Amino acid sequence: PVDKAVAQAVGHTAAPTPPARADCDAPSMSEAWLRATTALGEEDLAQCGTDNDCYQVFLSHDPRAGDIWPAELQRLRGERKTRMEEAKRLGEEIVGTKEAMQKVKAALDTLKARLLQAEADARVDSSAAGRAETLRGVITTEEPKLSRLLEEKGQSYQSHYARLKQLKSELSHLEHSEKKLKGTVQTEFERWRDAVEERYPLEVANARDRK
Repeated sequence: PVDKAVAQAVGHTAAPTPPARADCDAPSMSEAWLRATTALGEEDLAQCGTDNDCYQVFLSHDPRAGDIWPAELQRLRGERKTRMEEAKRLGEEIVGTKEAMQKVKAALDTLKARLLQAEADARVDSSAAGRAETLRGVITTEEPKLSRLLEEKGQSYQSHYARLKQLKSELSHLEHSEKKLKGTVQTEFERWRDAVEERYPLEVANARDRK
């Protein structure tokens, strides 16, 4: 199984929903901008009966909410998805590297164990001396190769693990940026909705009554 760190990194991204009422620190729109974007016609006002419907009107009248913020949100989600995919791939490579390291070490240990047994046999049976000598030759030739391979695998493991930790940090930052952007949109929507209600109290009340 992929390490827990990877499993946490590869999470589920929820689908976007219209913002709910909540308080959030965010830069507020100017009064002039607010007045311009809340200049609504009868058709728009008739759609302000619920927060969800009102939010759709907000998207069509504030270019930041309709174009700029969604584009930025899409960019953040795209970067997050890319890093999740990289984290998953690295996790799989880490698992594979650990398995390869274990196989290399096991192969070297097996050769040494066979040599020890052959040497023990040679002490009581001279005919086993040839087998022991053959195994010494094999170990002399193969041990440096296996040791280098083990070192390379270890370096690869450390490199992948370091990058995985970095990815977790980047994913956390992207998630924070996404939440902050959603908070900004939410706060601006609430200000816009409240301004519409103040500017057109009767029209909004009638729209709500029809719902």
